[in-house]
Amino acid sequence: MTHKPFDDEQLEHVLNNAPKLSDHRSKEDILNRLMADARLQDNIHLQKAIQQPIEDEQTKQEVPIVKEPATKSKLRNMQIFMSVAAVFVLTILVGSMLKNNQVEQKDQPSTAETAQYSTMQEDRAAKEAATQDEMLDSKSIVAEHERILSLRTSVYEEDVKDAVVFRIGLAGRDAESVPMTYVIPNERVATDFGGEKPSTLQMYEKYAPQIDEEAKGFTEYHPYIGELKEKDDKLIHVLPKENDYDVASATVNEYKGTLEDTFSGSEYTEVEIQNEDGTPYAFSQEGEPSQAMSLTNAKNYNYYLYQDTNGAEYLSADFRQTFATVTEALTQMKNQNDDVYLSVVPENVTYTVKEQAEGVVVTFDIPLDLTSMEPVRATQLVEAMMLTAASFNQQLLLDNVVQESWEGFDLRGYLPKPVGPNKQYMP
Repeated sequence: MTHKPFDDEQLEHVLNNAPKLSDHRSKEDILNRLMADARLQDNIHLQKAIQQPIEDEQTKQEVPIVKEPATKSKLRNMQIFMSVAAVFVLTILVGSMLKNNQVEQKDQPSTAETAQYSTMQEDRAAKEAATQDEMLDSKSIVAEHERILSLRTSVYEEDVKDAVVFRIGLAGRDAESVPMTYVIPNERVATDFGGEKPSTLQMYEKYAPQIDEEAKGFTEYHPYIGELKEKDDKLIHVLPKENDYDVASATVNEYKGTLEDTFSGSEYTEVEIQNEDGTPYAFSQEGEPSQAMSLTNAKNYNYYLYQDTNGAEYLSADFRQTFATVTEALTQMKNQNDDVYLSVVPENVTYTVKEQAEGVVVTFDIPLDLTSMEPVRATQLVEAMMLTAASFNQQLLLDNVVQESWEGFDLRGYLPKPVGPNKQYMP
């Protein structure tokens, strides 16, 4: 690497700042040292300066000389001698300083290069770390985007690996219960209940009031009026004398439907409805005291499409109609029974149902091309059939479908059983 040499101004600065020289040695000692220095053997001017005092001494011995001039001559010669010596010493000092400065200049670029290289390495590491962070962020964004845009609406085992399920029946505009399956992270449950495992009733009392039912297009219904309490493996609902559940047969059905959708499959085997004095409650529409309602008997439904007042669509049982066999339930899904629940099966799609040991098989008469339907409608068809089979605790196989997979479902084999319909998240 090329370095800029000293200019005149720098040299003058060095000379001006050189240390003041002083020498207390005798003239003879200095003269003898100079004469013995091999570096000065070829210096003509110094040799003349040294030789001159010798010749003068010889002349002094041969020719008498006036005392005063001799002293002046000797003084002049010594001045010359001292000047030459000073120049010599300064030459050595300046040369040494220049050499050291050059070494420092050589070292400085090397240090700068090292610093620059270190900075480049740090910048590269920072850029690589930033790139990795961006990639991770991008993957997280893509995963979240895919989750949001997924057309699936049901809850599956993969959704509850680090979460728990909270079920609840919301009251629709037609006095019917629509089942919802809330996925709540374990961390939130642990925080809300101090690390202890809550009962289904405790979860209901905690989370039901947090649901804005009207904002979701449903009737404001929860939490229930009266008192809910546990007794052994039973759930008891104590109703006040005046309540909105006993207005008409539709409201009674709605009330019981919400109880089933909320507490079925829990640790409770049945729910008893009582008066405030502890006697069985008698609905005016039924005339007789109500019997304990079982929460363990499987409700074998088929699933239709329900739309709330906001236009949101959910998969739900058609007025809670039950069926004796899964074949009957799947076959009847093609029927349009009313204007509230819509069939998910297109009119031109026909199929047969066969029960096997591994599960139930739905075979389409003509190869079903799911891409010929709107994606959301195709997904609703697949999931409604899966939910219907799951209500009989069976898995579903769709046969004679053009696609091998759909929305993450592998259509080449039996499909997983949904945990519950209409996946929701707590606010």
